[in-house]
Amino acid sequence: MDLITKCSELPHEQLCEEIRIAGLARKQALDSGSEADVEMAESVLDWYLDELAERLRRGRVPDVRTVRDSREDEPVPQ
Repeated sequence: MDLITKCSELPHEQLCEEIRIAGLARKQALDSGSEADVEMAESVLDWYLDELAERLRRGRVPDVRTVRDSREDEPVPQ
């Protein structure tokens, strides 16, 4: 399974986590000064961001109530 297919199957929360991780990888690559690593990290980050943008255009992002209901065991921030 390729990254684009995998990314389209991720639940919203996991997609957001992958975006966060890809952003951290990009930052580390920038800090290391490796141009090839930066390009790879940015490419992966772009794939995830493109998927999120597509979901937003299609209205597939869950609303706050749906996310909250799926996490009943976790405290809700005040």
